[in-house]
Amino acid sequence: MNSKKIVITESDLPKACNYIAKQFAAHSWWPSEQPGEAKREFDLMKDSATALNVWCERWLDAGQCKKMEKEIRS
Repeated sequence: MNSKKIVITESDLPKACNYIAKQFAAHSWWPSEQPGEAKREFDLMKDSATALNVWCERWLDAGQCKKMEKEIRS
């Protein structure tokens, strides 16, 4: 879905999961395509940085990746 690849490490995982969970809670439409399916997959993939990287590639666009990367690197 996106053209930007984010690389989440195991040390980034708690911040990344927190950011994604906040987005799901705040925006019923997030991410923009199939948010229900994206949330179900997130719940299955959130325990591993490798899996979460795959999830991000599938569900987030470049802008969403950039915002998440900014959040987890701060």
